[in-house]
Amino acid sequence: MNRYKLSRAGVDVEQGLSRLENDKEFYESLLKKFCTDTRYEQLKDALEQEKCQEAFRYAHTLKGIAGNLSMTRLYDATVPLVEELRQGNLRNAQALFPEVQAAYEALMIVLQNL
Repeated sequence: MNRYKLSRAGVDVEQGLSRLENDKEFYESLLKKFCTDTRYEQLKDALEQEKCQEAFRYAHTLKGIAGNLSMTRLYDATVPLVEELRQGNLRNAQALFPEVQAAYEALMIVLQNL
């Protein structure tokens, strides 16, 4: 696990490890498993199809996963998106999505090379 690259992609590795009692192998396995999670794609599709409630569920779940794994950049980008969707502001959420997309894509480049 390259902590430097993870950190540059917005992951607080120390915080993530501390949540898992410093079990490096387990943390790394969760990070790798994230690569197969479909919530991001489902969120993207729901936003494109203008399904606000569906987008909210996926965004909220993605936010939770990012928070639990200390993916701070993705988490921080997702928080305002979730709040806009919670209030039914689809257009505002769509405008916020590029920041989520950038954080997600930067993270995936690193995670896929773990």
